[in-house]
Amino acid sequence: MIGFNLKEKIKELKKKNKPIPAEIFDLGIAFWLINPDEKEYTGEYLVPKYLHKEFDPSTSSGQGFSEEVLEELKKYAEDKLAEFEMKHVFYDLEMPLLKVLADMEINGIGLNKKKLADLDKQISKKISELVQKIYKEAGEIFNINSPKQLSDILFNKLNISIKGLKKTSTGAISTNIETLEALKNEHEIIGLILEYREIFKLQSTYIKPFQELVAKDGRIHTNYLQTGTVTGRLSSENPNMQNIPGGTELSDKFRGCFEAEKGYEFISFDYSQIELRVLASLSGDPKMIDAFKRDLDIHKMTAAQVNNVPLDKVTPEMRSFAKTLNFGVVYGMGFVAFAKASGLPAAEAKKFIAEYFDDFKEIKKWQEKVKEEARKNCFVSNLNGRRRWLLNIISSSQFLASQSEREAINMPVQSLAADILKISMVKVYDYLVKRGWNNDQVRMLLTIHDELLFEVKSDIIKKVRADISEIMESAFKLSVPLKVSVETGKTWGEIK
Repeated sequence: MIGFNLKEKIKELKKKNKPIPAEIFDLGIAFWLINPDEKEYTGEYLVPKYLHKEFDPSTSSGQGFSEEVLEELKKYAEDKLAEFEMKHVFYDLEMPLLKVLADMEINGIGLNKKKLADLDKQISKKISELVQKIYKEAGEIFNINSPKQLSDILFNKLNISIKGLKKTSTGAISTNIETLEALKNEHEIIGLILEYREIFKLQSTYIKPFQELVAKDGRIHTNYLQTGTVTGRLSSENPNMQNIPGGTELSDKFRGCFEAEKGYEFISFDYSQIELRVLASLSGDPKMIDAFKRDLDIHKMTAAQVNNVPLDKVTPEMRSFAKTLNFGVVYGMGFVAFAKASGLPAAEAKKFIAEYFDDFKEIKKWQEKVKEEARKNCFVSNLNGRRRWLLNIISSSQFLASQSEREAINMPVQSLAADILKISMVKVYDYLVKRGWNNDQVRMLLTIHDELLFEVKSDIIKKVRADISEIMESAFKLSVPLKVSVETGKTWGEIK
């Protein structure tokens, strides 16, 4: 089977209980691997660009092009995948993943519509109360969602200090989250506005739309995009299930509206600090490797190293800064970005980073090596061979070159973490099929960043918990152990 968007074809065959062809070649995914920064991955775009042929609708075979053109595209893609050493990623990972994602989309996740409607009413009441409090503090009624009107109230009427605040392109004082967070202690109204925005966004982006998105089977069916990111991470749309907030009382209540079917439970498997484990393994840094092997709190250990104190003397604030820096290092964060993210003064942030790389010398050496190779080759690859082109790394523009250097540092780490999750998904799927449990006793429902969420028959949950944990923790060999944290619950809200 050759074509574009073959996941939809696989779903059609599955729904009709027809066999899936043994050989699947999704052209969009092949060209995405060849160049993950491409504008789009449709035949209409790829045929003129790569085959230098006009797109001709009259030769339509249901896809807009003839079998001959599809074969030409396939031949071009096969040659490039071989040349770029990405046949393994394509044939052994991305193509087997199609049927896994097809099942997940068909499965969907149960959503209690009545519970959600009740929550909507609660939130509407809460918003109404907040609005009245904001009007009282402002001394007048205005449109809280209008940046212009809000700016006028805050900085003209209430005379909140604008010293050091950013302006918008029109010259007005910004009222974005970052600005308001910085002003939180200046006036009672700021905290109210921040709370209002958080709740309003939850209602308008999730709670109201999701009531309309529940299918006749009482479930939400998202669509997974394999070609949605440059690093290989999966993305989700219609609706996006990967950005659903958590951690607040109301967002947890929203997650609590997602319920397992009677007789089933949700079980979540979440890779613990997978990107830092990948970084430790790639860089070969002995201190970080040792910390993971001893199962230490990596952020606490980092804080102890950078602050030159024993582990038992690490304060929560020290750990928080170290956590920000640990993840920032994965993304090539400089001291300016670190100062902004941590709230530290620039000079202190610079000193903190210098101390970090003095303690974890091999990480810095590895980063410099990656940047050097990227400048030489104009691309960077991960251990699986997944590639990203970085032509701007040799740009005369310092801004573009620096941006590409950060991307070069991040890509081998983040993309390998993404690949490990995908490898796990395929291995777990094969295990479930072999046991005869797939989509009946056990349903793979969602992937959210480094986490997989399943719906499992309650009587086999212990067995599934042990087996899937083992599969995921042995999915890929690093020099540090992979670790999965497991949570269960009748609702998604019970899983923290």
